[in-house]
Amino acid sequence: MDKSRIRRQILAVRDRMDPEVRERCNAAIRERVFVHQAYREARIILAYVSYRSEVDTSEMIGQALADGKYVFAPKVCGGEMEFWQIFSLEDLCSGYKGIPEPVRGIPLPEWMGRPNGSAAADQGELLQYKIMMWMPGAVFDRERHRIGYGKGFYDRYLGRLSDAKGRIGSVMERLTTAAFAYTCQLVHTIPYEVHDVRPDMVITEEGIL
Repeated sequence: MDKSRIRRQILAVRDRMDPEVRERCNAAIRERVFVHQAYREARIILAYVSYRSEVDTSEMIGQALADGKYVFAPKVCGGEMEFWQIFSLEDLCSGYKGIPEPVRGIPLPEWMGRPNGSAAADQGELLQYKIMMWMPGAVFDRERHRIGYGKGFYDRYLGRLSDAKGRIGSVMERLTTAAFAYTCQLVHTIPYEVHDVRPDMVITEEGIL
C-alpha cells in the first residue's frame, strides 16, 4: 500500500474520533509532554500549531509560554518552512492552507543571532540552550517512521538544521524531536525512504515510542 492511500485511510479514522475521547487523549498527551525531561530541559520550543483533527497544541503552547520557554511556530514562505517567535496564540492568523501561522515576530535564524535583541555577549549562553521540536504527522509505525502530509516541510527543515553551524554551534546536538499522535494513527509498518526523518520519539495517549 502506498503512502497516499495509508494517509487517507488513517486521517479518515482520526477525523472520526469522538470529541470526548479526543479531549481525553489530548490531556494524556499533554501530561506526557510536560513531565518529559526533554521538555523540562528545553529553553526553546519549536511548536507546530494544531489544525483540524491533529493532536491539539494550543494549551501546550500556552503552557510553554507560561513556563518561560522561547516558543516558535511554523510559517511557510516561498514554499519553505521557517519557525517564527510568538508570544501568545494571538500572534497567529490563518496562513498556508488555512493553518494558523505567526503574523509578526522574528524568524529563528535571526533570533539565534540576537536573542531578545541582545548583543553577542549572550551567544555563549545560547550555545547551551536545548531545543524541543513538536512535529505533526498523519501516520506513524512502531519504529517511528512517519508519513506527513506530502509536502516534506519537516524533512527539509531538519536537513537544513543539520547544516546550521557557525556562531550558534550545531543545532542538531541540542535538538530533540517529538511527534504527537493518537494511537489510532499508529500502524505496524509503513513504507519509507532513506531520506525520511524519524522523530526521536512519538508521544501518544498510551505511551512513548
